[in-house]
Amino acid sequence: MRRRQIVAGAAALAFGGAARADAFPSGPFRIIVPFGAGSATDQAARNVAEGLNRLFKVPAVVENKPGANGAIAAEVAAKAKPDGMTIFVCSNTAAASNVAMMRSLPYDPLKDFDPLTLIGRAPVFLMVNPKVEAATAAELVALCKRQPGKINFGSGSASTRISGELLKAKAGIDMVHVPYKSTPAALQDTMAGHVQLCFTDPVTGLPQVKAGTVRCLGVGNRGRYKLTPDIPTLIEQGIPDFELMTWTGVLMPRGVPAPVLKTLHEAIVSVISDPAYVERQAQGGSEITPCSSDEMRRIQIAEINLYREMMTIAGIEPE
Repeated sequence: MRRRQIVAGAAALAFGGAARADAFPSGPFRIIVPFGAGSATDQAARNVAEGLNRLFKVPAVVENKPGANGAIAAEVAAKAKPDGMTIFVCSNTAAASNVAMMRSLPYDPLKDFDPLTLIGRAPVFLMVNPKVEAATAAELVALCKRQPGKINFGSGSASTRISGELLKAKAGIDMVHVPYKSTPAALQDTMAGHVQLCFTDPVTGLPQVKAGTVRCLGVGNRGRYKLTPDIPTLIEQGIPDFELMTWTGVLMPRGVPAPVLKTLHEAIVSVISDPAYVERQAQGGSEITPCSSDEMRRIQIAEINLYREMMTIAGIEPE
Protein backbone atom coordinates (compact mmCIF):
# COMPACT_ATOMS: atom_id res chain seq x y z
CA MET A 1 0.00 0.00 0.00
CA ARG A 2 2.87 2.38 0.87
CA ARG A 3 4.48 1.69 -2.52
CA ARG A 4 1.18 2.42 -4.32
CA GLN A 5 0.90 5.76 -2.51
CA ILE A 6 4.47 6.68 -3.48
CA VAL A 7 3.83 5.77 -7.15
CA ALA A 8 0.58 7.73 -7.18
CA GLY A 9 2.32 10.72 -5.64
CA ALA A 10 5.10 10.59 -8.22
CA ALA A 11 2.55 10.41 -11.03
CA ALA A 12 0.72 13.41 -9.64
CA LEU A 13 3.95 15.40 -9.49
CA ALA A 14 4.88 14.38 -13.04
CA PHE A 15 1.53 15.34 -14.51
CA GLY A 16 1.41 18.50 -12.42
CA GLY A 17 4.84 19.52 -13.70
CA ALA A 18 3.80 18.90 -17.29
CA ALA A 19 0.65 20.90 -16.77
CA ARG A 20 2.57 23.92 -15.43
CA ALA A 21 5.10 23.76 -18.26
CA ASP A 22 2.48 23.62 -20.98
CA ALA A 23 -0.15 25.83 -19.29
CA PHE A 24 -2.40 22.78 -19.24
CA PRO A 25 -4.93 22.35 -17.83
CA SER A 26 -6.22 25.89 -18.16
CA GLY A 27 -9.28 25.41 -15.94
CA PRO A 28 -11.77 22.76 -14.82
CA PHE A 29 -12.25 19.63 -16.91
CA ARG A 30 -15.67 19.08 -18.43
CA ILE A 31 -16.48 15.39 -18.82
CA ILE A 32 -19.53 14.72 -20.99
CA VAL A 33 -21.40 11.40 -20.63
CA PRO A 34 -24.16 10.26 -23.04
CA PHE A 35 -26.09 8.21 -20.47
CA GLY A 36 -27.72 8.79 -17.11
CA ALA A 37 -26.21 8.53 -13.66
CA GLY A 38 -25.55 4.98 -12.52
CA SER A 39 -24.73 3.55 -15.94
CA ALA A 40 -21.42 1.79 -16.51
CA THR A 41 -20.30 4.71 -18.68
CA ASP A 42 -21.21 7.19 -15.96
CA GLN A 43 -19.32 5.20 -13.33
CA ALA A 44 -16.23 5.09 -15.55
CA ALA A 45 -16.49 8.84 -16.20
CA ARG A 46 -16.68 9.60 -12.50
CA ASN A 47 -13.58 7.53 -11.85
CA VAL A 48 -11.78 9.46 -14.61
CA ALA A 49 -12.99 12.74 -13.10
CA GLU A 50 -11.72 11.78 -9.65
CA GLY A 51 -8.37 10.73 -11.08
CA LEU A 52 -7.87 13.89 -13.16
CA ASN A 53 -8.75 16.02 -10.14
CA ARG A 54 -6.17 14.13 -8.10
CA LEU A 55 -3.42 14.33 -10.74
CA PHE A 56 -3.89 17.89 -11.99
CA LYS A 57 -5.38 19.53 -8.89
CA VAL A 58 -8.23 21.13 -10.84
CA PRO A 59 -11.97 20.35 -10.73
CA ALA A 60 -13.39 17.76 -13.13
CA VAL A 61 -17.16 18.01 -13.59
CA VAL A 62 -19.28 15.21 -15.06
CA GLU A 63 -22.23 16.27 -17.24
CA ASN A 64 -24.85 13.61 -18.01
CA LYS A 65 -26.64 14.27 -21.30
CA PRO A 66 -28.75 11.18 -22.09
CA GLY A 67 -30.96 10.76 -25.12
CA ALA A 68 -30.94 9.86 -28.83
CA ASN A 69 -28.60 6.90 -28.30
CA GLY A 70 -25.85 9.23 -27.15
CA ALA A 71 -26.11 11.58 -30.13
CA ILE A 72 -27.13 14.58 -28.00
CA ALA A 73 -24.03 14.35 -25.82
CA ALA A 74 -21.79 13.53 -28.78
CA GLU A 75 -22.88 16.63 -30.69
CA VAL A 76 -22.13 18.83 -27.67
CA ALA A 77 -18.72 17.23 -27.20
CA ALA A 78 -17.87 17.43 -30.91
CA LYS A 79 -18.53 21.19 -30.95
CA ALA A 80 -16.50 21.89 -27.80
CA LYS A 81 -13.32 23.92 -27.96
CA PRO A 82 -10.43 21.53 -28.74
CA ASP A 83 -8.21 22.61 -25.87
CA GLY A 84 -8.21 19.33 -23.95
CA MET A 85 -10.58 20.57 -21.28
CA THR A 86 -13.68 18.79 -22.68
CA ILE A 87 -13.53 14.99 -22.55
CA PHE A 88 -16.17 12.66 -24.00
CA VAL A 89 -16.45 9.42 -22.01
CA CYS A 90 -18.79 7.24 -24.01
CA SER A 91 -19.82 3.71 -24.87
CA ASN A 92 -19.46 1.96 -28.20
CA THR A 93 -22.95 3.29 -29.02
CA ALA A 94 -21.90 6.91 -29.53
CA ALA A 95 -18.32 6.09 -30.51
CA ALA A 96 -19.17 3.71 -33.33
CA SER A 97 -22.42 1.75 -33.64
CA ASN A 98 -24.67 4.80 -34.08
CA VAL A 99 -23.13 5.16 -37.54
CA ALA A 100 -24.68 1.83 -38.52
CA MET A 101 -27.94 2.19 -36.61
CA MET A 102 -28.99 5.75 -37.50
CA ARG A 103 -29.63 7.26 -40.96
CA SER A 104 -28.19 10.62 -40.01
CA LEU A 105 -26.20 11.94 -37.08
CA PRO A 106 -25.37 15.48 -35.96
CA TYR A 107 -21.76 14.34 -35.53
CA ASP A 108 -19.27 11.91 -37.07
CA PRO A 109 -17.43 9.79 -34.48
CA LEU A 110 -14.52 9.26 -36.89
CA LYS A 111 -14.15 12.77 -38.34
CA ASP A 112 -15.20 14.95 -35.38
CA PHE A 113 -13.20 13.18 -32.67
CA ASP A 114 -9.72 11.92 -31.92
CA PRO A 115 -9.76 8.60 -30.06
CA LEU A 116 -7.78 8.45 -26.83
CA THR A 117 -8.18 5.04 -25.17
CA LEU A 118 -10.62 2.34 -24.24
CA ILE A 119 -11.44 2.11 -20.56
CA GLY A 120 -13.17 -1.23 -20.19
CA ARG A 121 -15.14 -3.90 -21.99
CA ALA A 122 -17.48 -6.78 -21.21
CA PRO A 123 -20.12 -8.97 -22.89
CA VAL A 124 -23.85 -8.31 -22.62
CA PHE A 125 -25.96 -10.17 -20.05
CA LEU A 126 -29.60 -11.23 -20.47
CA MET A 127 -31.75 -10.12 -17.50
CA VAL A 128 -35.40 -11.00 -16.82
CA ASN A 129 -37.92 -10.00 -14.20
CA PRO A 130 -38.01 -12.69 -11.46
CA LYS A 131 -41.70 -13.31 -12.17
CA VAL A 132 -41.00 -14.36 -15.77
CA GLU A 133 -41.62 -18.09 -15.98
CA ALA A 134 -38.23 -18.95 -17.43
CA ALA A 135 -35.15 -20.12 -15.55
CA THR A 136 -33.01 -20.58 -18.68
CA ALA A 137 -32.63 -18.93 -22.07
CA ALA A 138 -34.21 -22.00 -23.69
CA GLU A 139 -37.27 -21.66 -21.46
CA LEU A 140 -37.50 -17.95 -22.31
CA VAL A 141 -37.46 -18.78 -26.02
CA ALA A 142 -40.22 -21.34 -25.49
CA LEU A 143 -42.26 -18.78 -23.55
CA CYS A 144 -41.90 -16.20 -26.32
CA LYS A 145 -42.99 -18.76 -28.91
CA ARG A 146 -46.10 -19.51 -26.86
CA GLN A 147 -46.84 -15.77 -26.55
CA PRO A 148 -45.67 -14.12 -29.79
CA GLY A 149 -45.60 -10.31 -29.54
CA LYS A 150 -46.54 -10.38 -25.83
CA ILE A 151 -43.04 -10.17 -24.33
CA ASN A 152 -41.35 -6.74 -24.16
CA PHE A 153 -37.63 -6.05 -24.00
CA GLY A 154 -36.13 -2.74 -22.95
CA SER A 155 -32.92 -1.18 -24.22
CA GLY A 156 -30.91 1.91 -23.35
CA SER A 157 -28.07 1.72 -25.87
CA ALA A 158 -27.17 0.37 -29.29
CA SER A 159 -25.61 -2.73 -27.75
CA THR A 160 -28.64 -3.58 -25.67
CA ARG A 161 -31.01 -2.81 -28.56
CA ILE A 162 -29.15 -4.99 -31.04
CA SER A 163 -28.87 -7.72 -28.38
CA GLY A 164 -32.64 -8.00 -28.16
CA GLU A 165 -33.05 -7.89 -31.92
CA LEU A 166 -30.39 -10.57 -32.39
CA LEU A 167 -32.12 -12.77 -29.82
CA LYS A 168 -35.31 -12.42 -31.85
CA ALA A 169 -33.54 -13.28 -35.09
CA LYS A 170 -31.38 -16.12 -33.79
CA ALA A 171 -34.15 -17.78 -31.75
CA GLY A 172 -36.97 -17.10 -34.22
CA ILE A 173 -39.17 -15.30 -31.68
CA ASP A 174 -41.32 -12.17 -31.70
CA MET A 175 -40.76 -9.55 -28.96
CA VAL A 176 -41.63 -5.86 -28.72
CA HIS A 177 -38.82 -3.32 -28.31
CA VAL A 178 -39.22 -0.55 -25.71
CA PRO A 179 -36.50 2.16 -25.88
CA TYR A 180 -35.07 3.99 -22.85
CA LYS A 181 -32.57 6.80 -22.43
CA SER A 182 -30.13 4.60 -20.51
CA THR A 183 -29.49 0.98 -19.58
CA PRO A 184 -30.18 1.61 -15.85
CA ALA A 185 -33.62 2.98 -16.81
CA ALA A 186 -34.38 -0.13 -18.86
CA LEU A 187 -33.17 -2.31 -16.00
CA GLN A 188 -35.33 -0.44 -13.49
CA ASP A 189 -38.43 -1.11 -15.58
CA THR A 190 -37.41 -4.74 -15.92
CA MET A 191 -37.15 -4.96 -12.15
CA ALA A 192 -40.57 -3.32 -11.83
CA GLY A 193 -42.13 -5.63 -14.41
CA HIS A 194 -43.03 -2.93 -16.94
CA VAL A 195 -40.91 -4.86 -19.44
CA GLN A 196 -40.08 -8.52 -19.06
CA LEU A 197 -36.41 -8.45 -19.98
CA CYS A 198 -33.42 -6.41 -21.07
CA PHE A 199 -29.74 -6.82 -21.83
CA THR A 200 -27.19 -4.99 -19.69
CA ASP A 201 -23.48 -4.62 -19.14
CA PRO A 202 -22.29 -6.45 -16.01
CA VAL A 203 -21.44 -3.33 -14.02
CA THR A 204 -25.07 -2.18 -14.26
CA GLY A 205 -26.84 -5.53 -14.09
CA LEU A 206 -24.93 -7.98 -11.91
CA PRO A 207 -25.43 -6.09 -8.62
CA GLN A 208 -29.19 -6.41 -9.18
CA VAL A 209 -28.77 -10.13 -9.83
CA LYS A 210 -27.01 -10.46 -6.47
CA ALA A 211 -29.81 -8.44 -4.87
CA GLY A 212 -32.41 -10.78 -6.36
CA THR A 213 -34.31 -8.04 -8.21
CA VAL A 214 -33.61 -9.61 -11.63
CA ARG A 215 -32.57 -13.04 -12.86
CA CYS A 216 -29.66 -13.50 -15.28
CA LEU A 217 -30.31 -16.14 -17.95
CA GLY A 218 -27.03 -15.98 -19.84
CA VAL A 219 -24.08 -14.07 -21.22
CA GLY A 220 -23.41 -13.10 -24.83
CA ASN A 221 -19.89 -14.47 -25.07
CA ARG A 222 -18.30 -17.17 -27.24
CA GLY A 223 -17.19 -19.12 -24.16
CA ARG A 224 -17.77 -18.73 -20.45
CA TYR A 225 -16.73 -15.19 -19.51
CA LYS A 226 -13.71 -15.43 -17.22
CA LEU A 227 -15.09 -12.95 -14.70
CA THR A 228 -18.45 -14.75 -14.42
CA PRO A 229 -17.66 -18.45 -15.03
CA ASP A 230 -20.85 -19.65 -13.33
CA ILE A 231 -23.14 -17.90 -15.84
CA PRO A 232 -23.83 -20.03 -18.95
CA THR A 233 -23.45 -18.52 -22.39
CA LEU A 234 -26.46 -18.04 -24.62
CA ILE A 235 -24.65 -20.07 -27.27
CA GLU A 236 -24.42 -23.15 -25.05
CA GLN A 237 -28.14 -22.76 -24.35
CA GLY A 238 -29.03 -23.08 -28.01
CA ILE A 239 -28.87 -19.46 -29.26
CA PRO A 240 -26.41 -19.84 -32.17
CA ASP A 241 -23.46 -17.45 -32.57
CA PHE A 242 -24.77 -14.98 -29.97
CA GLU A 243 -21.68 -12.94 -29.09
CA LEU A 244 -21.74 -9.20 -28.37
CA MET A 245 -19.44 -6.96 -26.36
CA THR A 246 -19.94 -3.54 -24.82
CA TRP A 247 -17.12 -1.11 -24.20
CA THR A 248 -16.41 2.31 -22.79
CA GLY A 249 -13.81 4.70 -24.16
CA VAL A 250 -12.59 8.28 -24.32
CA LEU A 251 -12.89 10.58 -27.33
CA MET A 252 -11.58 14.12 -27.66
CA PRO A 253 -12.94 16.87 -29.95
CA ARG A 254 -10.87 16.88 -33.17
CA GLY A 255 -8.01 19.37 -33.06
CA VAL A 256 -6.64 19.00 -29.52
CA PRO A 257 -2.85 19.62 -29.68
CA ALA A 258 -0.80 16.42 -29.79
CA PRO A 259 1.17 17.17 -26.58
CA VAL A 260 -2.11 17.63 -24.69
CA LEU A 261 -3.50 14.38 -26.11
CA LYS A 262 -0.34 12.59 -24.99
CA THR A 263 -0.57 14.05 -21.50
CA LEU A 264 -4.25 13.11 -21.17
CA HIS A 265 -3.67 9.61 -22.53
CA GLU A 266 -0.93 8.98 -19.98
CA ALA A 267 -3.06 10.44 -17.18
CA ILE A 268 -6.22 8.47 -17.97
CA VAL A 269 -4.35 5.20 -18.48
CA SER A 270 -2.69 5.80 -15.10
CA VAL A 271 -6.10 6.39 -13.48
CA ILE A 272 -7.83 3.32 -14.89
CA SER A 273 -4.80 1.08 -14.24
CA ASP A 274 -4.93 1.69 -10.50
CA PRO A 275 -5.11 -1.81 -8.93
CA ALA A 276 -7.99 -0.86 -6.65
CA TYR A 277 -10.07 0.32 -9.61
CA VAL A 278 -9.17 -2.72 -11.71
CA GLU A 279 -10.25 -5.02 -8.89
CA ARG A 280 -13.45 -3.07 -8.27
CA GLN A 281 -14.40 -3.28 -11.93
CA ALA A 282 -13.50 -6.97 -12.07
CA GLN A 283 -15.86 -7.62 -9.18
CA GLY A 284 -18.56 -5.95 -11.28
CA GLY A 285 -17.68 -8.07 -14.31
CA SER A 286 -15.78 -5.53 -16.44
CA GLU A 287 -12.23 -5.86 -17.77
CA ILE A 288 -10.00 -2.76 -17.88
CA THR A 289 -8.54 -2.48 -21.38
CA PRO A 290 -6.40 0.64 -22.01
CA CYS A 291 -5.02 0.97 -25.53
CA SER A 292 -3.36 3.37 -27.94
CA SER A 293 -5.35 5.92 -29.92
CA ASP A 294 -4.59 4.05 -33.15
CA GLU A 295 -5.91 0.80 -31.68
CA MET A 296 -9.09 2.50 -30.48
CA ARG A 297 -9.68 3.88 -33.98
CA ARG A 298 -9.33 0.38 -35.44
CA ILE A 299 -11.83 -0.89 -32.87
CA GLN A 300 -14.28 1.89 -33.79
CA ILE A 301 -14.16 1.03 -37.49
CA ALA A 302 -14.51 -2.70 -36.80
CA GLU A 303 -17.51 -1.98 -34.57
CA ILE A 304 -19.28 0.01 -37.29
CA ASN A 305 -18.85 -2.85 -39.73
CA LEU A 306 -19.94 -5.41 -37.12
CA TYR A 307 -23.16 -3.55 -36.36
CA ARG A 308 -23.98 -3.17 -40.04
CA GLU A 309 -23.62 -6.93 -40.39
CA MET A 310 -25.70 -7.62 -37.27
CA MET A 311 -28.46 -5.28 -38.40
CA THR A 312 -28.65 -7.19 -41.67
CA ILE A 313 -28.89 -10.47 -39.74
CA ALA A 314 -31.59 -9.05 -37.45
CA GLY A 315 -33.48 -7.41 -40.32
CA ILE A 316 -33.23 -3.89 -38.84
CA GLU A 317 -33.27 -0.76 -40.99
CA PRO A 318 -31.35 2.32 -39.77
CA GLU A 319 -33.61 4.73 -37.89
